[in-house]
Amino acid sequence: MIYDTIISTGTTTISGCSSAELGTDTYSSFNNDALGSTDVFTYNRSISSGQREIQLEVNAQTLLQEIPITGQTTNEIIYQIKTGDFFTKTAKANILERSQLYFDSSTPAAPNSNIFYNIITGGIFVGTGEYGSSLKTSIQGRYASSYFTDYDYFLNGQKVYSGVGIGVSAGSDGTDFIPFFGVGLTYGGVVTADNKNEFKYTAYRKPVRTHSITGSGPDVFSTTGFIENRNIYYINGLQELQNAYLELYTGVSMVKRGFRAVISGDFEGSQAETNILL
Repeated sequence: MIYDTIISTGTTTISGCSSAELGTDTYSSFNNDALGSTDVFTYNRSISSGQREIQLEVNAQTLLQEIPITGQTTNEIIYQIKTGDFFTKTAKANILERSQLYFDSSTPAAPNSNIFYNIITGGIFVGTGEYGSSLKTSIQGRYASSYFTDYDYFLNGQKVYSGVGIGVSAGSDGTDFIPFFGVGLTYGGVVTADNKNEFKYTAYRKPVRTHSITGSGPDVFSTTGFIENRNIYYINGLQELQNAYLELYTGVSMVKRGFRAVISGDFEGSQAETNILL
């Protein structure tokens, strides 16, 4: 098992600061539910009106947003995407359509799917067809002086980690790095000359003042601290639903184990009380 926690708290450790100037006003950016009924799903247009800002999770798999190509017919605008998994519409569409998520026909989104999203304002980048050099070209088109560690990387929607699926070629992890998803002892990737056309590589630029913890064991007690609802949690590259785990911040540096404790409160409108052994 590989556990990964992305902590966006305002600094590399912890801060309650919420400032647009410092880039730390991220309380509404993570773990948002996409509301839906039948085959119509909507997102909160007030927190993102861009067309390359949504990191969408469908049943824990990360999907790629693409800016659609548009064409005009009689009383109708035609939308088309080629590489991405879904798109949103611009102000040219009517007001109801602007908040909807539109999926490619091959995207497995269904009424019973778990669909949620994070807002990524730094940029979403994609590459296909080889070992990763096209992804670097995409990144350099916007950020010429990027570093390898500035991004989170995904292979066909599954998060991969440095040394476990993704590495750096071109002999450097400086600004001339090239992401590398190939097979090898150094990187642990799965892409080969025979299957390279079957993969889509994506990179999401990390928010400022973000701290990541990755390892073979979960960071149960948080080595750096955190703020509730400002974290993204992955197991084996798949993002976990926020209601699948607890975020309990005690405010102390030591927790004594082996004693019974009661967690009680109002959970979604109903009173509940649970007796657990810590």
